Amino acid sequence: MKQQIQYGNTTINFDLEFAERKTLGIKVHPDKSVNVLAPQESTIEKIKEKVKKKASWIIKQQDLFLSFHPLTPARKYVNGETHLYLGKQYRLKLHETSNPSIKLAGGYIHVATKNLDDKEAIQRLLKSWYKEKAEQHFNKLFEELKSISKGFYDHKPSLTYRWMQKRWGSCDKNGKIHLNLELIKAPKKCIEYVIVHELCHLKYLNHSTAFYDLLDKVYPDWRETKDRLERLMV
Repeated sequence: MKQQIQYGNTTINFDLEFAERKTLGIKVHPDKSVNVLAPQESTIEKIKEKVKKKASWIIKQQDLFLSFHPLTPARKYVNGETHLYLGKQYRLKLHETSNPSIKLAGGYIHVATKNLDDKEAIQRLLKSWYKEKAEQHFNKLFEELKSISKGFYDHKPSLTYRWMQKRWGSCDKNGKIHLNLELIKAPKKCIEYVIVHELCHLKYLNHSTAFYDLLDKVYPDWRETKDRLERLMV
């Protein structure tokens, strides 16, 4: 059941479910959605009153999640269009050729393709190029940073990457760090921050005070870097 409350100038939308329980439960997800689980006998008015009391906490949790929200307009893959790579903007320069390739030179991403009108083929070429670059830079940074976890994690962490819709990265209970390939468009400093953030989840698989105390200790300027990532990539 879709519900909402107003907290100052902020509207908090939440999905409401009823269950056999005695207390109200609130969960904030990485995509910033909110679920509320309420006792069967609760009234909507009482539920909204309790959610409003937790509004400040809900907003804080939403702000702290390391989420990926692509707000840039959909790419058209035409000459002159700007695309990011390692935090810098490059213009697209398309060339018609029988041998598809991509090269970075002179402030341009040069895309050689068989058909300039085949935008899907250009997109596939670019995604393949980004993935190749991501493998190179992500692995290097991970090797440099993974020793951070030695003081609080007994096993050897590993790295994987894929295109993600809602997260910059994640960490699972098996010690595997997952990075969003979209990160290759961000500055190296921001990629570094996401890796460290996920390494800290090897000790705390949550966003508790203890997690942020650890993050403060191993990466003191994480707030500024997180802000930079979010400003650049929207």
